[in-house]
This record gives sequence, C-alpha cells and structure tokens, in this order.
Amino acid sequence: MPNDDGHIKIDVINADLPMKCLAIVARVYNHPNSNKHTKNFIRFELQKLFGRDYDIIGFLNDPEYKID
Repeated sequence: MPNDDGHIKIDVINADLPMKCLAIVARVYNHPNSNKHTKNFIRFELQKLFGRDYDIIGFLNDPEYKID
C-alpha cells in the first residue's frame, strides 16, 4: 500500500533469502568505499526491478543498513 508520498515500501514477507540479498545490496550501497557511480548503478537497477512505485532511496537509506 502506498504511503503519504505515493511510494510503496519494500517489504518481502516470508521471503528470507530475497530480503537478505536486498540487505547485502543496501550495505554495499552504504559502504564508505562505494563511490557515486556504484550508488547510482544500484539505485538504477533496483528501480528497474521494482518499478517507480517503490521507495528505493528510502530502502537504501534505512538506518538498518548503514555502516559505521
């Protein structure tokens, strides 16, 4: 279901392996050594996979996937 800004949150219920794979991608995105081109590529590919209705940037910027 879309949130207030019209985006759908990425939420994979009962799909542990796909969620773990998405978490790995998000951690690579947030890694301090990931450059701008890598981040753009990840966002582009996830947007292609899920479509414009999903909040890809919100998912990637989730504090759960931040690396200190």
